[in-house]
Amino acid sequence: MKIIEVDEELYQYIAGQTQSIGESASDILRRLLHLPQAAALGEVFTLVPPESKAAEQTVSVNSPKSEPEKPVVDSPAFDEPVKTIKKQSDGAIQQTVDKVLALLNSTEFKEETKAVIRFLAILRVLYRTDPESFALATESLQGRTRVYFARDEGTLLMAGNHTKPKQIPDTPYWVITNTNSGRKMLMLEGAMQSMNLPESLINEVRNYFVAN
Repeated sequence: MKIIEVDEELYQYIAGQTQSIGESASDILRRLLHLPQAAALGEVFTLVPPESKAAEQTVSVNSPKSEPEKPVVDSPAFDEPVKTIKKQSDGAIQQTVDKVLALLNSTEFKEETKAVIRFLAILRVLYRTDPESFALATESLQGRTRVYFARDEGTLLMAGNHTKPKQIPDTPYWVITNTNSGRKMLMLEGAMQSMNLPESLINEVRNYFVAN
């Protein structure tokens, strides 16, 4: 294993260049440096916080000689959401659609200027309307190196020192919030797709994040 330590500013710059949730640090740097994508070399290139330096981040590279990785089938990338096994009825889906639209059309939501509050409000409605589907959806939405949803704050803090986890109001779930509006929308999109909600509703939600 090769370790490269980078300062906080550089780490935040690299993390800010992601184009899709689940994109690895190796992919980001190859794109920025105009290098060809690695072709199944067995490498894993991840950003992880160092144990001894809170102000720095560590770039860890596992060589092909390291312990073989587990198949990614059971841990899909966030940008490749998995449809839930549960088959929802049309009535259940429509009920969720109606609740989300009611939230989007509410005066309070429209006047809210903070993306994180809008983000948490939508997640709250998704859970409160269909807890089982929400649970299955969030379990399938995990990045290659990060956890986005959990039932306790500690799990998210273990995934990184700067995740800024917040509890989704009136739910047992926590979610990371140290993301920009675009990535928050990707998380919502993945959850809503996994809950079999229509693209038209997802597009309605997107209107409240693309300009933030």
